Amino acid sequence: MNKYIFILLTTLFLSSCNKESQETLATTQDPVQLTGMIEMNNSLNVQQVQVYAYNYLEADYQEFSSAVAADGSFSIEIPMNQPLEIAAIASGPFSFLAAPGDSIYVKIAGNVADTTQTMTYTFSGDRGVTNNRLQEYKKEFPVDVQPFYDSEEAEALEEFIAFAKANQPLIERYNENFLANDTDALLEAYLEAQAKYYFATAKIDFANYRSYYGFTAPAPDEAYYDFIKDLPELDTPDLINAGIVQRLIYNLTYYYRNKVSAMSDSKGLDSDALDKKLIDVVAANRGKNPLLYNYVIHDLYLKNLSDHKVELYEATQEKINSYITDASIRESIVEKYKKEKALLDSPEIPEGAELLKFEATAAEDYLQEVIDNAGGKVVYIDNWATWCGPCKAEFKNASPQLHEKFKNDVEFVYFCHNSEKRTYIPSIAEFKIKGKHYFLNEEESAVISRMIQLQGFPTYTVIDKSGEIVLSDYIHRPSYPETTTLLTRLINE
Repeated sequence: MNKYIFILLTTLFLSSCNKESQETLATTQDPVQLTGMIEMNNSLNVQQVQVYAYNYLEADYQEFSSAVAADGSFSIEIPMNQPLEIAAIASGPFSFLAAPGDSIYVKIAGNVADTTQTMTYTFSGDRGVTNNRLQEYKKEFPVDVQPFYDSEEAEALEEFIAFAKANQPLIERYNENFLANDTDALLEAYLEAQAKYYFATAKIDFANYRSYYGFTAPAPDEAYYDFIKDLPELDTPDLINAGIVQRLIYNLTYYYRNKVSAMSDSKGLDSDALDKKLIDVVAANRGKNPLLYNYVIHDLYLKNLSDHKVELYEATQEKINSYITDASIRESIVEKYKKEKALLDSPEIPEGAELLKFEATAAEDYLQEVIDNAGGKVVYIDNWATWCGPCKAEFKNASPQLHEKFKNDVEFVYFCHNSEKRTYIPSIAEFKIKGKHYFLNEEESAVISRMIQLQGFPTYTVIDKSGEIVLSDYIHRPSYPETTTLLTRLINE
């Protein structure tokens, strides 16, 4: 369960004091420069630093990384157009606040041989004071919901609600005391959003967690969710707390989808009709919280379009002006539609990508055909689906980087599972995925999944030069540094 919370919070998982005025909350376009030094005792082999900046208009995290030099230094440029909390990983996770144009330095230290010692992150440069204060704030934050995840009892839901009610004032007092002698606009905005939405986000997360693991969980129409009607109004400065606000937006899309699916008049509706009804239901609830619901509706459209589905947009485009009042949010949907429409109408297969069909007639022989075609090379199979978010996240940067590094020594193969064929080629075109591609129908996918012990999507299967499966898991994704180490070792055997 700790792992669940970690993934949850990291997928949510950023000058000096005189620069940190209310003016920094304005939207501008200017990159952030993050530089730093990793100082480790009993040195851990930290090969890279990764940062994740949430883009609200793309409804997705943008990933940037830097290799760590021999002396422990690194440097990353992060495009930004608004103040934001940025998540980062360098041995362990941390986060920082940044505004466009900032130049931020961080020193990362810790004794990795001492598993009880917390890593330390010391900031200087622009927002040095702010980010050192942020580390203090997170370290001393007075509320911990983790113990509730350890209970399988039905009473845990009521206990969680009571806990939230009792501890909301505690967060507010903590924030007030923390900011007593602080006039930093970004930190103040971050803490304000934390107080407004911490428990709202946690309540939906907790219910989703219990439902996922088969514990007693509330139905979408139960009183547990009454708080959603009275959520505090989202203001533009709140967006800086991306970990909380992004998660709230996502949770609301999930909640309303479940609510609409459970309605009696939804039975028998196909997926397109359900999607249209979902948009109407969400739009009807936006009155008291226009910016928040603009983003919820926006994310529903973008999720649909990201799966190369344009029918919802085309069926409702005349209503979008009334659904979404913010022009920039509305325009981002229009631009996404244009991009997806072009991909569907005229997908351009990148040079170095091969769309193949198996010569073998039995799916049980497909893996052997791949091995034979590799000619003694190490084989790296990416098992993916066109609707899979983590699959697509790897395709953006990590997958092409891994391919470029090992293109002469590794056979890169892509098995597309559980997907609509009409979205298969557009996905390859969108991410310019080089390698050998195979589309598997339902029966073929079932056979391959058993043979490689598919764990879900994505799953990465590595086969050595003798044709033996070395592993098949999610961990050895392109962005995982140990994947490079493993492939190098197998090549040299």
